[in-house]
Amino acid sequence: MTKALILLILTLMLPVLHTYAQNRAGAEWKKDRVEDTVTVKEKDAEKHYVPTWQFGLNGGLAKRLFRSGIIPTSAEEKYIDDLKSGISFGANASYFYWKQIGFGLVFDRYQSKATSEDGLTESVLIQHLSGAVSYRSVLKSLKTSVISSFMLGYQPYRNKAVANAEQLTFSGNTMGWGLSVGIERRLGNRLALNLTGSAMMGAIYRMKKETPLHTTVLHLSKDDHVDLSRASLTLGLRFF
Repeated sequence: MTKALILLILTLMLPVLHTYAQNRAGAEWKKDRVEDTVTVKEKDAEKHYVPTWQFGLNGGLAKRLFRSGIIPTSAEEKYIDDLKSGISFGANASYFYWKQIGFGLVFDRYQSKATSEDGLTESVLIQHLSGAVSYRSVLKSLKTSVISSFMLGYQPYRNKAVANAEQLTFSGNTMGWGLSVGIERRLGNRLALNLTGSAMMGAIYRMKKETPLHTTVLHLSKDDHVDLSRASLTLGLRFF
């Protein structure tokens, strides 16, 4: 009697146990599918992510573009080449109000130094602080973008020179403008590597000449003005 009762109970419980096992297996399968779906969505979001705010640091080589005229000796040619060749580094920040159009600020610092055989030394510093309008074109890979910018702003100039043991400082300020084109490769949602070519334009027609004894103001003509135009190629990091 007891055996028959136990057998009856087991017979009644078998469908319940079978249904429970199926539900457990289905729940595990659904859990795996949900986790897979979430992972795919996260990867998809990362792939299609286009940053709104950007902050960048960059540095590289630069060359001034002023005309040097006829250079009679190789020593003078080397001096002019050293004076033209320098380094450029700076920072930028931008906000893309639309996906392709953004606005921002750009700071650039150019410096070079040259020394001649007769002891003449010049140390040049040109800075550029401007507002910028940028156009961003996202390529098919979605992680690579081409960014073009137009810049307009303020350019301070300073040249510390030593001639015949006399210390001279020439300085001036002017408006300047520039263009840049760069390619940017995202390394994630928070970091990108970029390579940028830039051209800055400007000229000084009025500047101060300072010596240890006195200061004078020089008014320069179109023929003897200080040309600040330069080109640069920089490598940088952008943070989002």
